[in-house]
Amino acid sequence: MNFITLMSFGIVLLLLFLFLEKRLFGREVEMAKLLSTKKGERVQSYGEVEIADWLFEHNIEYEYDQEREIASELIRPDFYLPKENIVIEYWGIMTAPDYRQKREWKENLYRREGITLISIEPKDMGNIESILSSYFKRRVK
Repeated sequence: MNFITLMSFGIVLLLLFLFLEKRLFGREVEMAKLLSTKKGERVQSYGEVEIADWLFEHNIEYEYDQEREIASELIRPDFYLPKENIVIEYWGIMTAPDYRQKREWKENLYRREGITLISIEPKDMGNIESILSSYFKRRVK
């Protein structure tokens, strides 16, 4: 085997590994969705249930946990509202250092792309109505 053949084989193996790793991550995320919303979706946390139910009750169109390209990065916002170009993120694990870094990274991506971000943390759970209503005053009855 020559050097070019070995390099090509290495690249194929790397691509295969990256594909399988991404697929396993997607499967782990889907398996973590144990709770149901009023819309019938499966979500990962009670915070996401409250947010999804509020959006559903107020007829606000959203996409839940769908992979999107934002600022040339593939990410999965918790909620993306396409008509409003708004992302709602529920930051449920703020005690983990790597989670805080991921939050900062995502916030920077949204800022660069001019996407409005609504950040909700566990401490906000008693105020979902007022937090979301303040962003959607015109549409909420």
